[in-house]
Amino acid sequence: MAQAQLTKDWILVPAIDRELKRYTLLAYLQQVGLRFAERKLYPYLLDVADHLDGLELLQQRADDLRSTMPRDITGLDPRTGTVTYAPLPAPEGALGVIDEVIDDALPELRERLAQGGELRERICEHIQFGPVGVQPLDPRAGYLLLRQGHQARIYTYSVTLLRDADQELHWRSVVTQYVGSRALGLHRPYEAIRAELIATRPQLPVPATFGFECTWEVPHIETFMPLAKQLVHRYITAERPVERING
Repeated sequence: MAQAQLTKDWILVPAIDRELKRYTLLAYLQQVGLRFAERKLYPYLLDVADHLDGLELLQQRADDLRSTMPRDITGLDPRTGTVTYAPLPAPEGALGVIDEVIDDALPELRERLAQGGELRERICEHIQFGPVGVQPLDPRAGYLLLRQGHQARIYTYSVTLLRDADQELHWRSVVTQYVGSRALGLHRPYEAIRAELIATRPQLPVPATFGFECTWEVPHIETFMPLAKQLVHRYITAERPVERING
């Protein structure tokens, strides 16, 4: 299946042609929509946001540049001393095409980004999440137990000091590494898995441990894991409290 991809310089290459750019953008947005229909959020949601930010910045820079261009004076208000100028001429040629492409693309990207954001919130509403067992004073390192069905995938996690410049992306400072999977049930609840990890992995004698369950069927890599990292980051930074998970 084709991946949702759009190069960073898509608006400039391979040719500045409005029809070509329109087709390129629509094909990309269609692929992103298909990924969202499969409940695959990442990296597609971040990619759309990056393209939107890039076009908004390009548009702002173009507007700033045009504002510095010389214009004819058309009048003077004697009461206020305000000078009025002739409007700037509309850009022509390649610059005009780029302006039109940006004007077309921005609302389309915003709509797709909103769609992905709404999907993320709906999925988060179906995720039960909470600490497992006794938690250490410093919860910045430990284990994540992501349950789907009767299996829990186990990851170590640690929170690095490096953070994304965007506050909304600080959760990406949560670094994970896959450990393995364990069956969950009446005879092996989350607490039993945590006790086993402590016994077999002494490098974390009192690890912070968090369990996650999702009542929706969602892709593990593209959705469940990124959302788990976001939720545990919110907990660690005290953005919102959560209840202890049982089982």
